[in-house]
This record gives sequence, structure tokens and C-alpha cells, in this order.
Amino acid sequence: MELKSLVSKLHPLERTVLPVLKKESELSRIVKAAKLKEVEVMRALQWLENKEVLKIDSEKKKVVVLDKNGKKYLKEGLPERKFLSVLGDKFINLDEVAKKSGLSKEEINACIGLLKRKVAIDVQKEGQLIFKMGPQGDKLLKEGSLEEQFLRRFKKEKSIDFDSIKDIDKFAFDELKKRKNLLKVEEERSVSVMLTALGKRLVKKDLGEDVVNRLTPGMLKTGSWKGKNFRAYDVEVNVPKVQGGRRHPYNEALNIIRDSFLEMGFKEMEGPWVETAFWGMDSMWIAQDHPMREAQDTFYLDQDGNLPDAKFVSKVKAAHENGGGTGSTGHTKLWDQGAAKKLILRQHSTATTFRYFYEKKLNCDCKYFYIADNFRNEATDATHLPEFGQAEGFIMGDDLNLADLMGFVKEFYAKLGITKIKFKPTFNPYTEPSMEAHYYNEKLGKWYALINSGIFRPEALAPYGIKKSVIAWGMGSSRIAALLTGKSKLKELFGPEVDLDWIRRHKRVKIL
Repeated sequence: MELKSLVSKLHPLERTVLPVLKKESELSRIVKAAKLKEVEVMRALQWLENKEVLKIDSEKKKVVVLDKNGKKYLKEGLPERKFLSVLGDKFINLDEVAKKSGLSKEEINACIGLLKRKVAIDVQKEGQLIFKMGPQGDKLLKEGSLEEQFLRRFKKEKSIDFDSIKDIDKFAFDELKKRKNLLKVEEERSVSVMLTALGKRLVKKDLGEDVVNRLTPGMLKTGSWKGKNFRAYDVEVNVPKVQGGRRHPYNEALNIIRDSFLEMGFKEMEGPWVETAFWGMDSMWIAQDHPMREAQDTFYLDQDGNLPDAKFVSKVKAAHENGGGTGSTGHTKLWDQGAAKKLILRQHSTATTFRYFYEKKLNCDCKYFYIADNFRNEATDATHLPEFGQAEGFIMGDDLNLADLMGFVKEFYAKLGITKIKFKPTFNPYTEPSMEAHYYNEKLGKWYALINSGIFRPEALAPYGIKKSVIAWGMGSSRIAALLTGKSKLKELFGPEVDLDWIRRHKRVKIL
């Protein structure tokens, strides 16, 4: 390409960057010299690379940088130095050390163990701990510890190449890395440019300022504006990718579940995240001394809520205390209205089912579902999180039995492409009989619980006046979503650990 033709195609950003390339080749220096933003410089360099003016060399490396406490200690000194600086030849107690050094209790506790290992302090216990300077204390104050020497490097260097840390520095790094928010390892991109033969000729040329960069219809007709040429536009140049909005794959999977229910003739329910313990447990005949009501399993709020009308509450109370006329003895314990008023984060969506029994006065052939967020205070693993999705549902009709329930489960999951299912009996406080369904995860090579279900007990239905039988279930909608999206862990599907590139580029979620 002729230089004259090339110059006519240069963007203002390219014109600003090109003169800088006579002396600078490293990105950060180019940014500083050109007085542009890094993104503007990178865009100009990419355009120039397309024009074969230069070549971009980019590599990633791990670097060590200071975290929050690292920046603080670089400025003020490490806690152990402050600790040593208040000691002398005579013993002083812990309160004096804290007062003179200004260290927190946490920092002092860390210093004691560290300085004892370095033989820098003498410690005795006379009612309380007392301290004085140890054999190596003065040396540490004068020369500084290995950790201090490593930390001081950041006064001259913004970051330290991780691969360059060896031997003594490696020991100091490992020690400092154990401390909270002191050092962190990040990935840093290094970009440099090398001019081609064409580029070397171009940077020597006077680029001038006689190019107009804004096009108008008139300029396109005449090819000039007030005697000045306008810049030619390269329609094949690389431009930044624009990420358009799209539905999250988790929501795509939930819509597949929702559509499956709707296709089977179900109506959708909705309910609140925050419930009273009454709707979350009492209304469905869960005993007030049941383990799931403990704080280890349920998130409690520090307020109470309101109960429904007194007549209905009295029927629930009777079901708990004596079976409520069902022929059952109930839980044979006094029911506490105060415990039922406690506000909780909804731990299962069955609370919404019983709300619908009450609010809709249901006692007819019907079927409802609800895809809901729920919360339980439990440890996380591949298939468990404190927040989880549940697809709740029930069918109300005459003489429904376990065979009807198993038939529904198989038909529903077949619509999603899940056919490897087995059933086993279980216990639920408000259903009898109760049943679990498990699916086989081919990727993990294990069976996992997929659904908990059963037929609602008379004691649970009696307060609502329901005479028909009700089969019901709660299935892990988030686990189904993980299956449909090919994820083995729920944390890979939603939350802070999700790969954003996957969110942007994933293919449309389909049934298995």
C-alpha cells in the first residue's frame, strides 16, 4: 500500500499513537506518552496491525500485588515491628503492649506466635501474659525480617512477577500470603508492539492534519470538504464486540420446566419469600419440635408476622394437639401460637401450596405448580446451596394414589429427556405414604435425589375442609437446570463463580 493512500485511511487515534511508536513499544508507556485511555490505544494498535503497520505481541503472566492490608502495612509497618518497638529489657503486660502499639487483639495474637518462633520476645505468665525483648528482637528491628524486606520491594515495584520469586523471597512470600488480605496473585497482560518495514517508514512521515473524519452525504458526493480530503473508512477493520442482552441459561432452563407444566394443564402459583413459621410449617402439620425448625436448618428473621383468621388458626391448633377430628391423636403437645408467628425465609415452596388451599378455598379437581426460590441453612456442595430452586406442585382429585404420583413423575421427566429414574420410600411429616425419586447423573456417575413427594395426610388437609385426595411433590428445579445446561455443580450455573463468557456465548438450553 502506498504511504499516501495509507495516511488517508488513518483514524485520529492512529495518528495520535503513531508518533509515540518511534520511541515506545510497551503498552503502558504508549498510553502515558499518547495521553489516551488504554482501550483507545489498544483499538488504534489493532487497526494499525490490520494495516500491516505493526505486530502486537501479547502474553499473560501471574503477578503478586498488595491487597488492602498489604498497602496499609507498607505505609505503617508490619504489626510485629510495632509490637517489638514498644518492648524493652523489662517485662510489660498485654494491656500496655496493646495501648502503646495501637494493635488490634487479632494482630497481637498473630504477633505473639510469630515473634516467639523467631526468638524475638520472651513471654511469661504472671496472672496475665507479660513480654520483653528476646535475643533476636533488636536484630529484627534493625535489619528487618525477611517478610519486611519482601514487602519493601513494593515501594519501587507496583507488582512482582510471580515466576521470579525464588528461595528466600519465596519463603517470605509464603509467610505473608498466609496473612489476611495482605498479598494476592493476579493475572496481568503484557502487550508490546514491533513496527514492520511499512511502519518504520510511516512513523517518519509527517501525517499532517488535513483529514476530515466526519462524513456527510455532500462529502461522499464530492470527495472533499472545504478543500480537505476526508478519511477513507475501512469496513473490514476489527471492532470491539458488543455483547447483546440475553436470557440467563438458568432462566432458560426454568422456562422449559414451566412450559412442561403448562403443557400438562397446570396453573401457576406465586408466593412470598418471607413467610411466617405458620405457613412454612404449622399449616401443613409439621410439629413445633421438628428438627427442621431449628436455626441450624432455617433462617429466622428478628420479627414476628401476622396469622390468618382466628377460626382457621384454631383448626390448625386442634390438628396439632389432637388430630382435629381425623381419628389421629395429633402431636399430643400444646401448640404455641407465638412460635407460629416467627418470620422465616421460605425453606420450601410447599408453604405456597397451603396458602392456596386457604386463599382459593380449593376442594375440587385441579392441579397447580410453582417454581420458587427457597433458603436453607446448610453446607454447600455440588448439588446444595443455601439458596435453591424448587418446582412445587400438587394434583387434587378423587381417589388419587401412589401409582398416580409415580406416573406423573415419569411423564414429567420424560418431557425433559430424563428417563433413568428410581423410586424409594421415605418419611415426610405431612405426607403418607411418602416417596423419593432419584435420577442417575451420567456425568458424575452417581444417583441423586430429584424429587420428594407423597399424599397429603388427613391432619394436614382437615383445617381446610378438603375431602379429596392430594398428591404433591417438591423437585429441585435448580438441579434440573444444572442437568439441562450440562453443569455438574450448581455454583457453575449461578452465583459469583459463574463463567461470564459461558453466560454470553452458551447455546440455547434444550431438553436432554
